[in-house]
Amino acid sequence: MTLRFLRAVVTGLLLAACVVIAPAAVSAAAPARIMALGDSITGSPGCWRALLWKHLQDTGHTGVDFVGSLPAPGCGFAHDGDNEGHGGILATNIVRDNLLPGWLSSARPDVVLMHLGTNDVWSNVPTATILNAYTTMLGQMRASNPAVKLVVAQLVPMNPANCSACGQRVIDLNSAIPGWARANSTAASPVTVVDQWTGFDTAADTTDGVHPNGSTGIQKIESRWYPAVVAALGAQPPAAVGLHVEGTKVVEANGSAFVMRGVNHAHVWYQNQTRAFADIKSFGANTVRVVLGSGQRWGPTPAAEVSSVIALCKQSKLICVLEVHDTTGYGEQSGAASLDQAATYWISVAEALKGQENYVIINLGNEPFGNNAEVSATWASATSGAISRLRGAGLRHLLMADAPMWGQDWANIMRDNAASVLNADPQRNTVFSIHMYGVYNTAAKVNAYFDAFRTAGLPLVVGEFGHNHSDGDPDEDTIMAQAQARGLGYLGWSWSGNSGDVAYLDMVNSFNPASLTPWGERFLNGANGVRQTSREATIFGGGPGDTRPPSAPGTPAASGVTSTGLTLSWTASTDDVGVTGYEVLRAVGSGSFAQVGSTATTTFADTGLSPSTTYRYQVRARDAAGNVSAVSGTGTATTSAGGGTGACKVGYSAQNWGGGNGFTASVTITNTGTGAVNGWTLAFSYPSGQRVTLPGWGAAFTQSGADVTATNLAWNGTLAPNASANIGFNGTHGGSNPAPTSFSLNGSACTTA
Repeated sequence: MTLRFLRAVVTGLLLAACVVIAPAAVSAAAPARIMALGDSITGSPGCWRALLWKHLQDTGHTGVDFVGSLPAPGCGFAHDGDNEGHGGILATNIVRDNLLPGWLSSARPDVVLMHLGTNDVWSNVPTATILNAYTTMLGQMRASNPAVKLVVAQLVPMNPANCSACGQRVIDLNSAIPGWARANSTAASPVTVVDQWTGFDTAADTTDGVHPNGSTGIQKIESRWYPAVVAALGAQPPAAVGLHVEGTKVVEANGSAFVMRGVNHAHVWYQNQTRAFADIKSFGANTVRVVLGSGQRWGPTPAAEVSSVIALCKQSKLICVLEVHDTTGYGEQSGAASLDQAATYWISVAEALKGQENYVIINLGNEPFGNNAEVSATWASATSGAISRLRGAGLRHLLMADAPMWGQDWANIMRDNAASVLNADPQRNTVFSIHMYGVYNTAAKVNAYFDAFRTAGLPLVVGEFGHNHSDGDPDEDTIMAQAQARGLGYLGWSWSGNSGDVAYLDMVNSFNPASLTPWGERFLNGANGVRQTSREATIFGGGPGDTRPPSAPGTPAASGVTSTGLTLSWTASTDDVGVTGYEVLRAVGSGSFAQVGSTATTTFADTGLSPSTTYRYQVRARDAAGNVSAVSGTGTATTSAGGGTGACKVGYSAQNWGGGNGFTASVTITNTGTGAVNGWTLAFSYPSGQRVTLPGWGAAFTQSGADVTATNLAWNGTLAPNASANIGFNGTHGGSNPAPTSFSLNGSACTTA
């Protein structure tokens, strides 16, 4: 082995220091996530959804998960009824109020079933305007999941007593929907149309000329959705085999969480250093990332040698991450291999890999692109293509995809396209690997990248990092501490044998485990290091994994208390593996506790509270294996009186439904003051016994007798001067439906529009 070759290894680590800029999905064998999006026809009670869920279950399509922020109403039998069917909502108002991104962020749908526009038609919104709203929402869906499948309905007919023109307006909209779908459908994110209009009779199939009845109406709607949903689901991913991803976690075949704690070893240049596997294990590592060659620059490592490497890993009870190093810096580094060439190599040694899914992770190619922006821009398609070829060759292993830009993803190409790559994997079994060197020289940059993947619900590991580098000084303390806190795997570079200019990255001198370097001491024996945090894979007989819950957090204390919000802080929990987050529980007065949020830190800002109200708080911790601590002691805080700017305006309107005692109320809250309102609660009273039908939209509603309160949601709690929030709900009346006579915001009286 020559230093020239070894320098080529290290070249894959080099990068000029740059700034990192921060930004459903599904996992291997994870259920396909289906969001039903619409108005009261979808959500209130929307029992066609219950029939659809049962039909899918009865015909073997059990791998589905209906998702949404609204719970299932009663439909006579248990079903998965989560949905986004908001009574009285307009498609144009969803866009106007930017509601959809918030719903998508938690639901992360793979398929959206959209029957939406009935209330727009009722409000005489032009067809072109409704279709423009569809286009905006489709763009938001694709931003959440580039491979989302939209199934859009031509609406059921309308014949309400108070809208003689609605029937023709529906026909006009329905006639335009197929052309809109064709113009906006793509191969990656298809748009298909379901005809819900033909054969649906407003006299026989509705209760009021609009809403489907509980017999023929919901049955007809379900019968049209079912074949379209089955087509959208397509072939379901095969059941996971061996190591695989579930959401953001890597787990073993038995479901035990597996958090990689390991070392990179340059086997292809030091094939005689087979003792390194046992030596790495002696420090408690559970994983080794092994450098192989595909033949373009090094090797090729033949199938027999691959089998020998796997045997060495298993002998030392190490999970084996096998990587092809020839791809390092493709597009910038002369002679580097493409990911397609790497895929050809993996297929050539497939027989040595098959059957080893419990022990082996296939790392497609090391740092597969350099800093050439034009070439790196092809990362998503090249990675997806390599994955497709491996799956086509019958390799069902957990795959690892390295980032472009010498592995550091400083242009956020992997961050922004990881979801599409995961969705392109037929098995949804790919974990993404970031290499953290000089780009990640501050805690803010490290956390921003980690946060982006957590927010997106995507699996991530740190495939390489060091304590120092020629392109800058990595923040190894934050990398290790945050990986531990979040349950992320990490693999340090490297065991031994780096060339002289980067010899400081050796963990041991001359492959001697008794001669640790400063980096080796820090990485292997230091805080949040391998010896302290590594847990052996259960496949090697290490028991059921982590079953010990964290200690209870300290009692939360409140600070910065205002009329509508406060900040909690508490003493951290401890855990034998690592705390990944905290759940915050809240009770109003002497009421029962319910979870109101979660955080990865020991602080939490609670907003949207009511003035002059006492709240009690508890906190519990969760670790990487999902173990939950006992709750903390109870902290108490009372909000101050008043809280608003004293300047607000409220617009209220209610539209009675034809042929019944229902109505839809729309409320606009405007801040007419000179300062921002941060967190708001609107209060009013009904004069004639009207009742709000929960949950409503745009706010959290409660009603006690005649008194109604509406508290902001997380996404609309701040009202700048002259800004407005639009909320609403369905309700019932007893024949008379006068408007409330007064409104107050955070205890201050508002004018009425």
